[in-house]
Amino acid sequence: MLSPLNLLLITTGFSIIMLFVLASLLRSGIEGIREWSIANILASTGLILYACRDVIPDILSIDLANATMGLAACTLYAGFRLFFGLSVPRWTLIASLALLMTLMLLFHYGHNSISLRTFAISAFIGAACLAISITIFKHGWNASSPYPYRFTAIMGSLFTLGQWSRSVVYLTGIDQLVSVMQPSSWNLLFLSLGTLILPMFTMGAIMMVHGRMMSKAISDANHDFLTGAWSRRAFFEFANRELTRSRRVQRPLSLLIFDVDHFKHINDTYGHATGDHVLIELVTHVEQEIRSIDYIARMGGEEFAVLLPEVDTYGAMIVAERLRSRLDTNLAAELASVTEKVPYTVSIGVATYDGHETMAELMHRADIALYEAKASGRNIVVQAEAVSPAPLMAAS
Repeated sequence: MLSPLNLLLITTGFSIIMLFVLASLLRSGIEGIREWSIANILASTGLILYACRDVIPDILSIDLANATMGLAACTLYAGFRLFFGLSVPRWTLIASLALLMTLMLLFHYGHNSISLRTFAISAFIGAACLAISITIFKHGWNASSPYPYRFTAIMGSLFTLGQWSRSVVYLTGIDQLVSVMQPSSWNLLFLSLGTLILPMFTMGAIMMVHGRMMSKAISDANHDFLTGAWSRRAFFEFANRELTRSRRVQRPLSLLIFDVDHFKHINDTYGHATGDHVLIELVTHVEQEIRSIDYIARMGGEEFAVLLPEVDTYGAMIVAERLRSRLDTNLAAELASVTEKVPYTVSIGVATYDGHETMAELMHRADIALYEAKASGRNIVVQAEAVSPAPLMAAS
């Protein structure tokens, strides 16, 4: 049979379990996890103190218990703020907690009233739940994977309603509360709802952390770790999808293949760190020149590819020449603080989809054009032959 004591112990158990789950996520380095863990420790301590009412001194089971629960609510809120990269309003939280404790002491030693103490702590926790919900609504509602955020925000709103309803019930005297262990219907109802607050918020937080970790893992797999350009694997996924669409709607599609001229000389002369800076800067400049629907990927080493949907040969040659010109005139000013300025150029091969070839064949033509650019003196743009070469025969 449910009793207030059982409900308090059940919530304590949930908090301890969630604490172990959070502990397993600490090494992810995501902000907020440490604060959520501390909140669960504080809440577990407060609930145990509540459960010991009439067994231990009132200063522990009433004053310290309420202070601990209020601090747990503040710490939980701070965790959500940090998760979204927001500052924590520490002085506001300190002032709020000080006001709560003033009311707790007033309604204990000045005018001893468990109903007023319940009103104060419920209103405070309800406000914390509302603050968490607002934070998530503002910063996570439209996330790329919104379910964890919306779930947590909606639950927070419901908890706010539940806590404030509890405040109204005991402030107006609808239920005469004489003990936190009182087995009345209202008390059991509100304690039952209260048992869900921290576990549900923590579950939502864990889902949010998991979603962020998954997004980061996908992003890391799809992007080059050095330059931030798309990875070779991701590029082929995009490219094959765009090629299929181009074939279906009979729209143009062009491909640029380019690399840094004499890149080995840059590495040998200035060091690999400088060479890395050159590649990073190159991608930055290319991204500023191409459209949002275009794709730039690092294919390996100093070789890059740019896919240009809806661009014919004429347009691709203009884009390629613009890129070549910009990268030729750029002297890597950002590197001046590290070493002397490093001039570099690129050679570019251009190929346009002929309507029936595969992506491998299109890339092969662009590669041949790049090799011709290299053989012709570098720092130039070469257009691939209009007719795709015959498919290569497998070696016997």
